[in-house]
Amino acid sequence: MKKGAEGIIRKRSLIAKTRKTVFLWVMGASSVVGAAIVVSFMLAQAIFFNASVISEKNDTLRTLESNIAVVPELEANIRLLNTNRELREVSLSDESRPLQSILDALPADDNRLALGASLQKKIFADVPGLTVDALSVDASAGEGEVFAESSGSDGGVQELAFTATISGDAEALKRGLQRAERSIRALNVKSINATGTGGSVSLQLTGSAYYLPEQDLNLRYEEKQQR
Repeated sequence: MKKGAEGIIRKRSLIAKTRKTVFLWVMGASSVVGAAIVVSFMLAQAIFFNASVISEKNDTLRTLESNIAVVPELEANIRLLNTNRELREVSLSDESRPLQSILDALPADDNRLALGASLQKKIFADVPGLTVDALSVDASAGEGEVFAESSGSDGGVQELAFTATISGDAEALKRGLQRAERSIRALNVKSINATGTGGSVSLQLTGSAYYLPEQDLNLRYEEKQQR
């Protein structure tokens, strides 16, 4: 009986020891598998991140290559415009290059002061018998405020409103409107209200001029962070 009891105790001890060993092995294997899953996940994140960075670099490279490719054509078009007779005829001065006429017709900013001066001193001022009674160029808006955009797209041709009141006889007013029509800077007269007293007529004009904001051609740096 003694030997049988010792055998049972020994068997139970071996079973407990085996269970402990198996438990330790299972814990170790679980730790290894968990670590492998974490490392695999981090490695996959790094691969996807590097792939997105490489994709952005390739897009930038293609953009630069396409920009460089069109430079010769752009230079040729500029040289051709600088020989254009029609542009030369509407130049503001003999010293100006013909291409300057395009820049004068569609400036890169609203420059409401220059527009007001042009309306008052260059368009209406030299007409005999014509008087500029009032002139306002977007006076109520803050600097750089946009009134409208062509096709609703950002950076398109934008509109700058103006109002003017001019008075004189019918012939003087006709010449003033003709000068506005021939202005190098595009002017769109949207409405005309006329009032007359005796031989003098007063016109209230509302209209718009246009400008095209300059494009930002600077290279930008984009920082991507791995999540």
